[in-house]
Amino acid sequence: MTVNFLDLVHIEITVPDAERAYQILHNVFGAEKVQEEFAGFLDGEYNKVIHVGLGDVVLQFIEPLAKGSSWDTQLKTKGPGVHNLTFGVENAEETAKEMEELGGIKPLFTFDLEWKNMIPAQMLKTEVGKVYMMNSMEKLGFHLEFGDSPVKEGLNVFPQTRYATGRDELIGSVSPMMHIELVTPDIEKTYELLHNVFGSEKVELEFADFLDTPFMSIMHVNLSNVVLQYCQPKVKVNAPMGSWYNLLEKNGSYVHNITFVVEDLDDVVEKFKKEGIEPLFTFPLQWEKLNENIKSKTKPVHMMNTLEQLGFHMEFGEIPTDDERKALSDLLYIDLMQK
Repeated sequence: MTVNFLDLVHIEITVPDAERAYQILHNVFGAEKVQEEFAGFLDGEYNKVIHVGLGDVVLQFIEPLAKGSSWDTQLKTKGPGVHNLTFGVENAEETAKEMEELGGIKPLFTFDLEWKNMIPAQMLKTEVGKVYMMNSMEKLGFHLEFGDSPVKEGLNVFPQTRYATGRDELIGSVSPMMHIELVTPDIEKTYELLHNVFGSEKVELEFADFLDTPFMSIMHVNLSNVVLQYCQPKVKVNAPMGSWYNLLEKNGSYVHNITFVVEDLDDVVEKFKKEGIEPLFTFPLQWEKLNENIKSKTKPVHMMNTLEQLGFHMEFGEIPTDDERKALSDLLYIDLMQK
């Protein structure tokens, strides 16, 4: 028996300035504020909350306003970063019990949401369970959050859409999210936990092997509909390519970057520079080694130095043609052909 997560709801990120994080993504990619009523419902004296739609995902930026919260502690001790991934579940209480039994992952805390302030009483369940924040940062590189649906069976408060953003089309000039990239001290141990607790499998095996290097081991693992790219630095290398090693040394398991594909890489880089953000580094990938139909002249992958502003580095490459995307389709877990 394993824990069954439904699709990703959002990526929750602790930042020093939520509005600034949004403005960067809006100015560079055309990202949009989404779920504004829900974000306003969560907004309060403890945190400022902004939901940003980018591609097919929701980035929940949290700016701590009160001392002592988990988000405030993370910001002060680790710096900006992904705090948790939030997934849907069928039964939150049972899911929490199973996570503790199968993987020793216990609640960091639980909390109630005043759903009556957002959902009409006639649509609200008589009793709504707590939201669980599970203490998995050290083991997985992020906490895990989930709660029961507050709406009565058979009713639909939130419109059914293709993506978690509430849209049927991608938002901004990016592909669907390719993966969330993390550092971990032991990728096999991390995979074993994900496999035993959530039934996760190694995915994109050929792609992960292609990315593997003498200084860092790479593994791609799915968690529900998300690809996690775990990186285990083997040796310390000089900056800036030592970025993964340095992050692991500073924070332990942690999200390093989030990766998309863009249509016009040069345009994106110039827009980042207008925001005062330069590439942390660039590196070429010899895509033709994966598939001869991918042109060797494909531009280098860019890792933008956005950790302090966005809570993650922004990584992107350019695969400009549909034919090249089709050439990768058999190698990737995520469908980059989505429009």
